Amino acid sequence: MRHLRHAYEYCKQVVKTSAGNFFLAFQLLPRTKRYAIYAVYAFCRAADDAVDELPEPSLRRAGLQLVKEGLERVYRGAPRTPVEVALADTVGKYRLTKQYFDDLLLGMEGDIETVALDRMSELDEYCYRAAGTVGLLCLEVFGVAGHAAKRYGLALGRALQLTNVIRDLREDARNGRCYVPRELLDEHGVTVEDLANGHDTRAMRKVIRALIQLAKAAYDEAERHRPRSAAARLLTSEAMRRVYYALLLKIERDPAAVLYGRVSLHPLRKAGEVVTALATTH
Repeated sequence: MRHLRHAYEYCKQVVKTSAGNFFLAFQLLPRTKRYAIYAVYAFCRAADDAVDELPEPSLRRAGLQLVKEGLERVYRGAPRTPVEVALADTVGKYRLTKQYFDDLLLGMEGDIETVALDRMSELDEYCYRAAGTVGLLCLEVFGVAGHAAKRYGLALGRALQLTNVIRDLREDARNGRCYVPRELLDEHGVTVEDLANGHDTRAMRKVIRALIQLAKAAYDEAERHRPRSAAARLLTSEAMRRVYYALLLKIERDPAAVLYGRVSLHPLRKAGEVVTALATTH
């Protein structure tokens, strides 16, 4: 028991130090579910770090392979690391679907080398693997099931990931990862080099606004499919929706800001959105 408690505390520290937005929203969950989400997030963080923190593709591939092997140990009931120990307990309690983790890791694998999407459908697939999978896992922890709930989780994951894509537009392009499909860039006469160099042109602003509209449509879809009968159990995801939507609206007021630096919300604004979610979710 002590070993398990320490494993969960380790996961909590991972979330606390690397995901301020999420950590704040997670505090709205009952303790058991909160620690389960810590375990899920810590695993996702380990996979993300394997791809983002290692300096070359061969090392990233090897690092991600270690994460994959850890996931197999989790589902075999033979965890080794603190993250694996906590995740194995969470998987057992909530019967988490392994396919969602597999799809998440497949998405991470796509980030190992240069990323260049051609079609809008590829952006949809990327959003599912990067965030939709996590949304579906969270719903399993929250105990919210059904067709509408799944559509809600997928749409919200897409909305959050599109917001990230817009916020990190220039930084990602400079790191060899362009998540803006070439067909959208070509439509407005913008190149990947324009993104990487942060060229503030009328055409660039049109690209950013087009992405903002895609994200807003995803937020609207999430709201349409949100299971009203499960409002209390979805409090955390609704808090995240409010925080990220507020960030998107801030970007919409000045689209070119993402070309000059990382746009963010003031901590008090984030806290205010969480409190509003708490007050308005019924």
